[in-house]
Amino acid sequence: MSHHNHLEEPLSEQSLSSLSLTHVEFNPKDPLSYTYAYITLSPLIILISYVSIIVARRELMMINMFFGQLFCEMLNFGLKKWIKEKRPNGINTLLIYVYIDKLGSGYGMPSSHAQFISYFATFASIYLITFHNNSRKFPIILGLIIFSCLVSYSRVYLIYHTTKQVIVGNIFGLTFAIFWYILLEKIIRPLGVFKIIIESRLARYFYIRDNSFVKDIVNIEYMNWLTLIGEKEGQKTD
Repeated sequence: MSHHNHLEEPLSEQSLSSLSLTHVEFNPKDPLSYTYAYITLSPLIILISYVSIIVARRELMMINMFFGQLFCEMLNFGLKKWIKEKRPNGINTLLIYVYIDKLGSGYGMPSSHAQFISYFATFASIYLITFHNNSRKFPIILGLIIFSCLVSYSRVYLIYHTTKQVIVGNIFGLTFAIFWYILLEKIIRPLGVFKIIIESRLARYFYIRDNSFVKDIVNIEYMNWLTLIGEKEGQKTD
């Protein structure tokens, strides 16, 4: 029964830890700190969005982008274990920087949040520039850049990372996004790998499609929707 003793200990005596992805400490007296605490959770929301969009849309591009995001996170994990640079020790008040024992667990170089959002914003922007031929993409790209900056700055403001750790995280995220895009579109696609995947029985069963060659998929789908609505209205009048 000795191996069950740790389960019988009171919760107050057990060494518990929180999930770093969702656990955020902030200064409740600082409104900006409260706001940035929500902004810094955005990678979790993006991960949920990845899965939701993949299930709903069955787009090969989104699946490829998601795998790139996962590999980027694996790279970040390896870099942290290799560099072994600690996080900053402190908490940001309204006008005072107070040192505490520890804020955030694990190593801090490079920032995983900064690398995550930098990859996401960069890859999405490259895809929009390359495959979408309409003026609506530029406000979206601008929004991605601003959002990426906010997430990155939130890690510094909340004292989970130093400025250097966030900058390095952004560099690695941006670089990996460019590398992943080149690997997919300039090396793998010309080899016909994606065509083989799309034409496979498994892809047909799950309705996986590749619309990367369509320049304005949003407009085409909207026009198809208008056509279906028109046909439905025509059936009612008949």
